[in-house]
Amino acid sequence: MSRCHSGATVTPNYILHLKNQRGRSKLRTMKNVRWLAIFLLCAMPLTMRGQGQNSQQSALDGIPILPSKTDPEIQTFDTPHFIYINQDIVISKNASLPADRHQLLLFIPGTQPTGHGGGKGPYAFLEEAANLGYHVIKLTYPNDVAAAQACNKDRNPRAFEQFRMTLIAGGSFNNGFKDFTISRADSIENRLIKLLVYLKNTRPQEHWEQFLNDDGSIRWESIAVAGQSQGGGHAALIAIKHRVARVICSGAPKDYNHILNRPAAWYHEESATPKDCFFAFNHDQDHTGNCTPEEQMRNLRALGLEQFGAPADVDTEKPPYHHTRILTTDYPGGKLQSVEAHETFLNPKNADAFRIVWDYVLTEPVQ
Repeated sequence: MSRCHSGATVTPNYILHLKNQRGRSKLRTMKNVRWLAIFLLCAMPLTMRGQGQNSQQSALDGIPILPSKTDPEIQTFDTPHFIYINQDIVISKNASLPADRHQLLLFIPGTQPTGHGGGKGPYAFLEEAANLGYHVIKLTYPNDVAAAQACNKDRNPRAFEQFRMTLIAGGSFNNGFKDFTISRADSIENRLIKLLVYLKNTRPQEHWEQFLNDDGSIRWESIAVAGQSQGGGHAALIAIKHRVARVICSGAPKDYNHILNRPAAWYHEESATPKDCFFAFNHDQDHTGNCTPEEQMRNLRALGLEQFGAPADVDTEKPPYHHTRILTTDYPGGKLQSVEAHETFLNPKNADAFRIVWDYVLTEPVQ
């Protein structure tokens, strides 16, 4: 048994994987019972229903919430956030299920066309996190410009950091390649704060307020920050700036400057989060973001993750992957398009192949 940052005693879920596999059939039965209950509830007269529409949806299937509904000042990129939560864990405290971690998994998606938003996100991974006791948020934010497009030919070694902080906290960015302004209301930080306040007020039994400080700021130390592609870079930089519970980067981080031929400067900054809290998973054939697998590995060395062991090939090695923080795959084998390789780890269709790896990065003990 080990202790996570929150102080709660936990057992890494990948150790209990076979036991959990048996428990999944029970969980699926419980979900079917819950759906039957929802059906019967919907058949009741309106006056007999004790809960609103959100409570009638399965919180494990993802509940959409428009950003503008949480803050009227948010007027762009107004496609839904999604929340995932296992109410049998968080509310009912079912002793046969994993304990409430009292941690939020904040998932930050990668670059998307304006107005797309990415839908429910990697829903199988997010549902798995909820079933492990996390509260889960997939956040929508201004993400139509890729960091590589803006910065990989900029001679300023801090360009990547300045680009990302504009999206994270708000502000203006102009380096001759890209010029844009993000209002504080549209920033990742404000969108998260306003969503948590909204959830605190509309879903009080789930206790989303535990992820905010008394002054209304983000309680980063209770948040595991995860992201795909550009979102993985945001997650890593947030962890450099703030003490977070853990970091999970998929297809990331890819901030590599080709003019200077070296990783972005921010990888070398003193980190508020211990480096053993960082996990990175990348595909051997992923060349997206103008970053080759070799350059990607240089990024991870610059971030200091190689100190925890050589990369583990999850295709041939089993958990706990010699407790490394760098994980790789060539799944499913054969020649892949770079974009397909880039999305392999979190693609719901690959859930059976990677669920045990998901469990590792979500539950492996950290400082």
